[in-house]
Amino acid sequence: MAAGLGASWHAIGPTTFWYGDLIQRDNRTCRGSAFGGNPPSHKTEAWRDLREHFEWLGLSFVRVEIDARMYEPEREQFSWHNEEMQALYSILDTCQANAADVFFTQMWQDVAWNSHPGICRLQSSPRSVADFANGLATLLEHLIKTKGYSCIRWIAVSNEPGFGSCWWLGPDGKPDSIMPAVRALRAELDRRGLSDLAISGPDTHGLDWAGMEPHDPAIGALSLHAYEGEVPKKFDELVAIDRPGVPRFISEFGHFFMADYRGQNFPLGGPESEAPHSWSAQLLNAEKILTGLNAGIDGMIRWSFANRGDLDGGWQLVRTWDPVRWEYLDRVVPESTAYFGFGVITRFAAKHSSILEIESLGGNKGRSGSSISTKRGEKILATALRSPAGELTIFLLNLESEDVTAVVELSGAAAAWPTRPLWIYQVTEAAVRRSDFKLQPSAASYLNESANKISVVLPARSITTCSTIKRLPEESANIRS
Repeated sequence: MAAGLGASWHAIGPTTFWYGDLIQRDNRTCRGSAFGGNPPSHKTEAWRDLREHFEWLGLSFVRVEIDARMYEPEREQFSWHNEEMQALYSILDTCQANAADVFFTQMWQDVAWNSHPGICRLQSSPRSVADFANGLATLLEHLIKTKGYSCIRWIAVSNEPGFGSCWWLGPDGKPDSIMPAVRALRAELDRRGLSDLAISGPDTHGLDWAGMEPHDPAIGALSLHAYEGEVPKKFDELVAIDRPGVPRFISEFGHFFMADYRGQNFPLGGPESEAPHSWSAQLLNAEKILTGLNAGIDGMIRWSFANRGDLDGGWQLVRTWDPVRWEYLDRVVPESTAYFGFGVITRFAAKHSSILEIESLGGNKGRSGSSISTKRGEKILATALRSPAGELTIFLLNLESEDVTAVVELSGAAAAWPTRPLWIYQVTEAAVRRSDFKLQPSAASYLNESANKISVVLPARSITTCSTIKRLPEESANIRS
């Protein structure tokens, strides 16, 4: 893996704007949950909570999101000390301290000075590509050379370009190509001595969207979003592009739905039980992670770490906002199903891990994460990782409605691991909904230690982690393991 597993964390502040010229969008959800999720800077306990939850989850690959209005509200007039920039520094401080790699994304411009006449400033592609590249490169130079943030590794010029209501519309009001901006930014970064930064694209829902040219040398990573109600085929499509050494990312994934004005979550075309905070959504997210790693995806980012939860749905892993009182919470608390359903994986998935081979009873063989058809036909998914520090972790996902007993046998190089015990961590819907739930380790049961076989009962609709890492419930995840 060129990166790891993590979540989006935006720095865009809570100020609301009214846009009178939006194209196929409404003002309530036009920026959606990509703003307003962070507490104000004076709520120091809440910010400390955010850092502690970040460390507990062990997030190692973070999509940090900004807009041009934050740092360059007028042409070549840069602002480095406003409230939103302070939030950005706090986010990057947390990523830097935890060795998390940053996928830095400019969501949109939102500046009138570089928008096309007659096109909403939130949705316009740059009127001047040269000014766009100069502005974003100036910000990156400030963050990397002046502030010293070495965690920023990849850049995306826009969020989800390439469709009729997107944030990258040309002067004719139609989707514009991102490639002129990508090439201009590449040249400007190189000119400033920032050649190590790679530009990723198209960062939307299809590889052929927004004029994407995946073989252009200015493109240094490939990234797509995955909100389908099932595991998408785009994982294989990403890996199939013939660009050796170029990482393939899922830079946003989740399960799409909308919310009503009271902040209650309702999916698009399905029952309320399928909303992103539901247990069904956590199982689907886990299935996407395991299947994506199996396909060869280098890093995956869940939407999202913190957001208000009452604008376009409750996507958050932690809760910072009270949608009833319309006020920031003094303390940040977990969104339990999402927090533990994701954390049981991320706490034990170090960045830059190797994906090991798994062979099922049915003879299925390949890099792990593939569906295993057992003798009775149950659908079990499995993925195994070897961390850079040499730790072994096996993820087992039971999508069936009844318990299944799995037997895991370690062979080849993996057979050396049982010199240390394997520890079992499990989450089910009933467990994570308890107010006193803690992710406790329990020792694996060896059927035959000399044969390196363990037996694990996988509860119905559950996520199980088997790992050589013993991590107590109160311990932060050491993503370097």
